[in-house]
Amino acid sequence: MVLNFIMLLLASITTVLFLVNLARGKQYGYMVESLDGGEYFLKELYVVGFSLNDGKIFKLRGKMERNLKKQAKLLWGDRYYEYYANLAWAQFLSLTLLVVSVGFSLSGFLKTEQLPILPILVLLFVAAFWNLSLSRMKEKVQQRREACETEFPNMVSKLALLINSGMVLREAWRVTAYGKEGTLYTLMKQACEDMENGESDIGAIYKFGVTSDSASIKKFTSAMIQGMQKGNSELADFMVSQTSELWAHKRQMALQQGEVAAGKLIIPLGITFAGIIMIIVSAAMQSMSF
Repeated sequence: MVLNFIMLLLASITTVLFLVNLARGKQYGYMVESLDGGEYFLKELYVVGFSLNDGKIFKLRGKMERNLKKQAKLLWGDRYYEYYANLAWAQFLSLTLLVVSVGFSLSGFLKTEQLPILPILVLLFVAAFWNLSLSRMKEKVQQRREACETEFPNMVSKLALLINSGMVLREAWRVTAYGKEGTLYTLMKQACEDMENGESDIGAIYKFGVTSDSASIKKFTSAMIQGMQKGNSELADFMVSQTSELWAHKRQMALQQGEVAAGKLIIPLGITFAGIIMIIVSAAMQSMSF
């Protein structure tokens, strides 16, 4: 009985906290109205998180703030990264407070021996929201990095071919960027726009490498910038050597990925084989009993 009372008291506190911040958060409505409802479900409630983030207790800060802003900057650039970092945090706060409030409210309908199940369910939902709101951004960065690395050898081959034919770097970069669609080529197009807006070739290419978040691409752009500083002949020789190295690396990675994929098949194949053996043994035992 005492435990039920405590749960209901917590339900009252969290419900009031949710409703108060829902009312206060109306001023942040413009920050969520343009979001895609398919990707950001219950987006209308995110104003609760924005309101909580406006206070001291639940404000995004420390290591979490640095990590979210770093990932958001890689995905959305300097202009929008703060908005998307705060959006991810607001989404997590809103959905977590909602499920905690509902969870504690349900305690009034449970028997005393059933109450220990409630915190477990609430924690599972919180973990799911953590993954949805905060880990998803990290996964997006990783997926984009992998896509860039897959497209990287083809891009370097095309760029090397154009530079060795006598085309200047900026024009070769533009032709390569707009000659194909893909994640890496989108970043190249952004570098082209930066160059057209007054950014130096070196600055735009350096930013391109950083935004890819790929160690191999950042290494390539750093070496490429050094070649640019030494002259066009040095750059041409560098591009030729990089092309052969990257294709050799791609072949090696393909072999490794094949081995990993084969390893992942062992467990399901083993389970399937064990199931077949059990069926055969069961059928044999039934025939022997007859």
